[in-house]
Amino acid sequence: MRLPRTAYTSRPWRIHEIAGDFRVEDVWAFSMPGAGPDDFPTMLAAIQAPGDPAREALPLRFLFAVRWKLGALFGWDEPKAGIGARVQSLRDRLPSDLREAAQGSNAGFAPFTAVYEWDDECALELASKTVHSVMHLSWAPASSGGYELRMAVLANPNGLPGRLYMAAIRPLRRLIVFPAFTRQLESAWRERGRPGPRGSSAATVEDAVGTDNIPESVLAHSSLSRIDYADRFTLATDANATPEQWARAMFGDVPSVAERFIWRGLLGIRLSRGRSPGTVAGWRIAERGEGWIRLEAASWFLAGNLLVEATDGRVSLGTFLRYDRRLGRSVWHPLSAVHRRLAPGLLRDAAAKMNDQKPRP
Repeated sequence: MRLPRTAYTSRPWRIHEIAGDFRVEDVWAFSMPGAGPDDFPTMLAAIQAPGDPAREALPLRFLFAVRWKLGALFGWDEPKAGIGARVQSLRDRLPSDLREAAQGSNAGFAPFTAVYEWDDECALELASKTVHSVMHLSWAPASSGGYELRMAVLANPNGLPGRLYMAAIRPLRRLIVFPAFTRQLESAWRERGRPGPRGSSAATVEDAVGTDNIPESVLAHSSLSRIDYADRFTLATDANATPEQWARAMFGDVPSVAERFIWRGLLGIRLSRGRSPGTVAGWRIAERGEGWIRLEAASWFLAGNLLVEATDGRVSLGTFLRYDRRLGRSVWHPLSAVHRRLAPGLLRDAAAKMNDQKPRP
């Protein structure tokens, strides 16, 4: 839930002593049912716990992957633009008691670097050519009783380019990043101390890119007259589900804001509206067979198939594209690298959902 800036400025946080020249961009609260006044360390541990598949929400993975691609293209993240080069670390501003306190860990918050950790707050920082930003996490009484986690995003833009950059990402931050982060953090709190599904986050995902590396029997399920791009990712799993159930676990019944941004906004794909037994996340269920299902969608410059297979203790996701205009290749080429980074996590997240649905002893 988004809060007014006063929810941050009115509290006596130690961050005020060192970040007075930073602008408050956003303040959000995250529900922590049953939390008490001393549970801030427990919350941090839950966020940082290894192997939590909910910690890497797909919209966040996608947007950060796109951001690093753009950063590499425009040189935003060069070493000379980071902490200790273009800007000094906020650790250099710490009063003696905070300097002597634990620095904290950035586990679970990469690429942010920890600045300090106190009894009920911590701060992490990140710098690029565009902006020096701070993520401030704090523990505060909730209006409904109990305690909640709050996050404030602080920014010190680097001139006009930095201000334009912050203005450009503000809609994405509020419409996609924070809602996804809300689900991620609240899930981490609910699941704290509970062992994750076997193999859910560390399980190896096999990948194959290019039609020469994908079996002809798999390519035969495509409806495209020509396949210009193909990849396939496979995960071993003990979850028992149909290909359609796997597809819905991966993409949802209706497209999320992030999926609409990727498919409709960037690729121009025409998606069906509303929930329907004949669609998955706006893609039409075109055909199915023994152990597989094919989803279809297209834009004016490319056509796509998503092939989901589930058989013999393995689930696979195949992506096949045909470029109908030269623009198709130009748009998909940079996005394909992001897609290949995200696809393994998509399969692992779906496997975690399937295991969560199993009856517990």
